[in-house]
Amino acid sequence: MSVRSVALAAMLIAVAATGPGLTAAEQQATVSEDSLPLHADEQQVVTGETTLDSGTEMTVRIKSANASNPFLHQRQVRVQPNGTFVAQFDLSDLPANISYELSAHVDGDTLFERTETIAQCDGDCTDTVPETETPKETDDSDNVVTVSQGETAEIPVSMTDGGKKTLSVGSEAVNYQINATVSDDDDDGEVLVLFDTAAAGTDSETLSVADDGDSVSVTAPEPDLPSTLDPAAYTYRVFDDPATDDKPTVGTLVIEANGTASEEFEVEETNDFGFEETVSRVTQGDTGRIPIVLATADAATVSIGSPDTNYEINATVRDGNGDSRVVLLFDTTAAGHDEPTLETAADADAVTVASGSEVALDSQLAAANYDLSLFRGTEAAGQPDDIGTLVVIDSNTTSPGSASDGVDSVTGETPATQQPQTGDFGIGTGALVFGGVLAIAGVGICLRSIMN
Repeated sequence: MSVRSVALAAMLIAVAATGPGLTAAEQQATVSEDSLPLHADEQQVVTGETTLDSGTEMTVRIKSANASNPFLHQRQVRVQPNGTFVAQFDLSDLPANISYELSAHVDGDTLFERTETIAQCDGDCTDTVPETETPKETDDSDNVVTVSQGETAEIPVSMTDGGKKTLSVGSEAVNYQINATVSDDDDDGEVLVLFDTAAAGTDSETLSVADDGDSVSVTAPEPDLPSTLDPAAYTYRVFDDPATDDKPTVGTLVIEANGTASEEFEVEETNDFGFEETVSRVTQGDTGRIPIVLATADAATVSIGSPDTNYEINATVRDGNGDSRVVLLFDTTAAGHDEPTLETAADADAVTVASGSEVALDSQLAAANYDLSLFRGTEAAGQPDDIGTLVVIDSNTTSPGSASDGVDSVTGETPATQQPQTGDFGIGTGALVFGGVLAIAGVGICLRSIMN
């Protein structure tokens, strides 16, 4: 049974979210009950359906529902030609019977959100990854180019009416588009444009020409893609003049699913840019560390918190010592007050808090989970390039992985062992000395009052 059939047959939960160019009724997503529950095991698959256009990129997240055992897993997936989505997770590091929030997001909107529980795995709990549906050719004309995912397509461009034309492949609707000027330099009346599907969305050259006598020049760069261009039907258009030509030649580039594409062409996850740690922990009253990898970025903007947690602060960090890394220090005592909340561990690095971005607090920062969002550049706008969680632990409790591990949260060094100095009444020697000082001070105050 296909994913689409299962999703339609099962009980579905849907939440509508409005996005650019879509009404609330159009932009929806549902998760298939057949893909739940998720187990504490490898290869756990979440499937569902959406009304989003084929090729639209969406983020599926699995996030801890409480602060006692924080975790965060997320996958960026693309809507398949049949309207389904598939997100695969490795949850083998999670304990059973723990609650989590399952959600999907696109362009900052939440498509669905629900709370579930990780199930105990008592046998083979590996989920089957559904096969990707191959798109059907939707254009009955001769302007249909079909190619397997990862291979190079040949798009013929007729040049009988002029020496230069504009070629546009894809659109915003499928989250991929590239525009280029095609030149018939040898005046033979045609240019065969080569479209490398494996290079699309990467630093490699996507467009080239088969004949050295012709040329192609990209005028509108393509977006960066996290993996190989998805199998789908992509419209391409050829304009004599894009400013005045309202009837371009229209064709379809059909990229068929390749069974080995996920192994051969998938872009591996790297730490080139993002948070070094998905979850950062700090105890109330301490200063926590948030390591950030800048890689080739000149600057990065980090957002901590959200309106939901009643605290938020935005800041831009820059690498000053050339190690492509900034360790951000977050002072929980100063948060929301006049003292500087953020500093950098290295003096050469820099952090600048966005004016008016920090929410003022009347008391100590609450123990809670605070969202971390990281953006390339100097603005916290659009979809973040990476996300994480800052866990602030109640100073009156001890949590696994918190300050009780004996490692200083700022320096990363192990502090000297503190031996308890207690007597029969459980009062430390330091406390007795401090109490004695207070007693003497109290006598002095009384005498001064009598003399006055």
